[in-house]
Amino acid sequence: MNAREAIFAAINKARTESGASAAIAAEAQACSEAMKRTLPALDLSDLAALFTARAGAEKVGATLERVAALGELPAAVARYVAANNLAPDFAVQPDPRLQHLDWGALRPGAPLRPDSALAVGIALCGVAETGSLVFHSGSEAPTLYEFLPLHHLVALDAQSLLPRLEDYAVFARDLAVPRNVNLVTGASGTTDIEGVLARGAHGPGRLHIVIFN
Repeated sequence: MNAREAIFAAINKARTESGASAAIAAEAQACSEAMKRTLPALDLSDLAALFTARAGAEKVGATLERVAALGELPAAVARYVAANNLAPDFAVQPDPRLQHLDWGALRPGAPLRPDSALAVGIALCGVAETGSLVFHSGSEAPTLYEFLPLHHLVALDAQSLLPRLEDYAVFARDLAVPRNVNLVTGASGTTDIEGVLARGAHGPGRLHIVIFN
C-alpha cells in the first residue's frame, strides 16, 4: 500500500467507526457557527435593493433596471440598444427562457463572436452582498457569453438573489456540478501602473442587469 492509498484507507476507517460521523458533523456545525459570527452586519430586508446598491456602485460599474416579469426583457433590451446606438441584431444565450420570448423587431439570432457588440444572457443567481452574478457553464449557458461581447445584458430573477457568497455555497450543493463557475462583479476593467482604468480589457466593457420578479 502506497502513501496515497494509506491516507484514503485511514479516512474510510474513520468514517465507518462508531460515532465518527456524528463527531465530524458536530465539528462541521461548530465551524459553521464560528464562521457566521465573523460575517459583517447587513440589512437583508430587501435583497434586490442591496444587490442594486452594490452592483451599481461606482467602483463596480454595472447599470441596472427593474421590470415586473421576464417577458418585459425584450423591451428592456430595445431601450438599451437605442440608448447605446447598437444594432438590433445580437447574440442570445441558448436558454429556453430567453429563446421563447417575443423579441418583436429585435433580431436575437446573431452568433456570438469575439467582436460581438451585444449579448443577452440570464444568470443562475445573484449575491446581494457583493452585487455579483453567478453563472454555471452548460449547454444552455456557454461560458463565452460572459467574456466575448462588448456589452453584456443579463436578466436576473429577484427570487434567485442570495444574501452572501456563503449562501451560494449552500445553494450549489443540490445542483449538478458544472465544468466551471463564473462570478461576475461589474464590467470588465484593468488598471495600468498609472491607475488609468481601461474598460473591456478581458471581458465586457459594459454590464447592464435587468432584475425581474
